[in-house]
Amino acid sequence: MKDQAAKELDPTEFDWTTLLRGSDAELELAWMHVEMNDRKEDLSELGWLLQGIRKKLQVYQEAFPDKQFELDLEAAFTQQTDLLQQRVDGYENKLEACDLDAYLSLKYEIRLLFKQLGAILAGSDWQSPCKRLGSAAPDISAEAGFAQEEEGTYMRSYGSETVKQYEEASIEAFYSLSEGLLKQSVGFLTSSGMKALELALFSYKSITQQTMPFYFQKGFYGEGVDLATMLLNAPLEVDPEAIYTKVEANETIGGLLVDPGVCWPVRPAIDLARLFEGLAHHKQNAPLYVIVDRTLTSIANPLFVRYADRLPDHVVLISVESGIKYLQYGFDLANVGCLVALGRALESAEHREKWVSLLSLLDAGADPVTVRQLPEPDLKRVTSRLCRLNRNAYWMDAFLRHMVREGKVASFYHSVEPSSQFMLKGQPWIGSLFYIQLPGERTEQDYQAWIDRFVAAAPEEEHFVSGGSFGFDTFRMNAVTDATGKETALRVSIGRDPLVQLLWKLRYMYRHM
Repeated sequence: MKDQAAKELDPTEFDWTTLLRGSDAELELAWMHVEMNDRKEDLSELGWLLQGIRKKLQVYQEAFPDKQFELDLEAAFTQQTDLLQQRVDGYENKLEACDLDAYLSLKYEIRLLFKQLGAILAGSDWQSPCKRLGSAAPDISAEAGFAQEEEGTYMRSYGSETVKQYEEASIEAFYSLSEGLLKQSVGFLTSSGMKALELALFSYKSITQQTMPFYFQKGFYGEGVDLATMLLNAPLEVDPEAIYTKVEANETIGGLLVDPGVCWPVRPAIDLARLFEGLAHHKQNAPLYVIVDRTLTSIANPLFVRYADRLPDHVVLISVESGIKYLQYGFDLANVGCLVALGRALESAEHREKWVSLLSLLDAGADPVTVRQLPEPDLKRVTSRLCRLNRNAYWMDAFLRHMVREGKVASFYHSVEPSSQFMLKGQPWIGSLFYIQLPGERTEQDYQAWIDRFVAAAPEEEHFVSGGSFGFDTFRMNAVTDATGKETALRVSIGRDPLVQLLWKLRYMYRHM
């Protein structure tokens, strides 16, 4: 039997009635040790982000070593970085002052520095830089940027070394490809998650000529379905059970488009373990492209580590992911996506070059201005951040279960169902998104009007936000509907609040729903 302290930390055994009707003093006394540890973790993240600013300043110093205007800008950026570091240091000695509002205030100022410095570093780039054939005289203007490494190619033609270096670091950090797997793969940083999907679909179509059926999962997100329908010849919508049946029956298949996460309207997610078990025994002479959208499951879904070794020679496994959701530390800095494709066919340099050609043709690669603004890819930091979101999601789940029992919520759903397939530090990842239906029939407009009233009336320091997307530090809400407008819900993206502040937030929500 769990002792009382363990029960207090377990959201499934927590006394919600006492919390929701109790006082702030009782909550603070029982939970402040957890809250303070969360705040220490928050400040550690801010310190790491400021180290990233200093690294960008080193690049800036190398790019602009002698012109007075740029030297003055460097001094201003350095001074601002030092001031922000002083504030972080001050909060480390006074944790009680570093609540969510103080943390976000500091973080958003750091975000602005990333944007400003990145834009200046890429500000002198030429889209088609010339070749350097000798040492240029310092007083002669050159048709290449100060910090621009690439030469003699168009930016859109996969010509930016800045992008390639960040791309390589991202794939190493977030996809865990062994040296052997790297030899049979390609990976790209794209201008958005949708562009990553577009590149995957175009590659499938152009390389295979789409001579066999292509199936997309019922419940795949709407924009992705629209894109597949627009680009491919008569793709077919089928539910996951039909996909398993076709694979296990060894039917001839050209391509599959699937998502192990859940969008709105809620439909069954693909079971990757069952799908890849079937694919391991699938046989056909022509290639089979399997495109998995990893956005909702992100780093908790080690696709290639788990399934690559058992892929038959004809299968090409492609992961596409939006990098703006869970991989930008809550900054929402710039649209960027990731695509990694792996299969025996990609051992051929000629085949890999086809992907690069399509990337260039579609102008799908990330822009150097974007990449210069991003913090460095760091698996440890992203894991720590997603563990906080996951911890808060479990509390939200328990809270919503209580709300269902009290009749304040009719039903709710996760974006990722708990599974051993998606783990973060020993705990199943359930995603930071919830789809919530309130009692009674409500239109999308009804839900959005409720959200806007709720957010407008809430104290600003609670940081409730009326807005879409997810992966932020704040608690975001927006209305969602299906294509017919009949299935509607409130979509909530849980934030990274320290625990006590999260519980205050949930209590406020309880009292005002």
